[in-house]
Amino acid sequence: MKLISDRQRQIMDAFFMLVDEVDEPRKISMEMIAGRVGIRRQSIYEKHFSSVSDLMTTIFELVSSPCELKIQAYFAGDKSQDFFDFFAQEILPLLYEKRDWLKLLYSKVIAASWSDFAQRTYLPYVEAYLKDFPNETGLSDRFRSDLLVRQVIAIVASWLTSEKVEPASLFAPRFLDLLGKSSLDLIGKS
Repeated sequence: MKLISDRQRQIMDAFFMLVDEVDEPRKISMEMIAGRVGIRRQSIYEKHFSSVSDLMTTIFELVSSPCELKIQAYFAGDKSQDFFDFFAQEILPLLYEKRDWLKLLYSKVIAASWSDFAQRTYLPYVEAYLKDFPNETGLSDRFRSDLLVRQVIAIVASWLTSEKVEPASLFAPRFLDLLGKSSLDLIGKS
């Protein structure tokens, strides 16, 4: 995981404050961030982040790295626990810790998309998980994996952007239930 300094944390906090305040987060500039932190823009470029994109990549990595480390440990282990049970128990709490950041990342249109980053990052893990199951769907393995990752992202995004976010321990059973439901189940048609 990337270590960050107190100043870098201030820069990230300023970025998130601006994301929450402005109408068009894509237009956030280093000058705006520097003004919020009370430092020169050039200082950010020279000592911390080369661009807003670099800043966002760092934020994405800070959210994702602890999750990836746990997922890698899961796949390196005996895998006696189902992957999605593991995800509900181990990964949801990590996402809950970053709920304030993730709520903004999921709900605001920013140049680089957290959802796209998550899709690219976690797709290989779901592909590895699905290799243990026969494919009787008529869909390609890649399509199944892609669809499943998008479904997980949608469930997590809906959870973390809700008005009152349930703690992960309470949401975990609902997550597993939602993962097993079809769209028709959700509208009451089976």
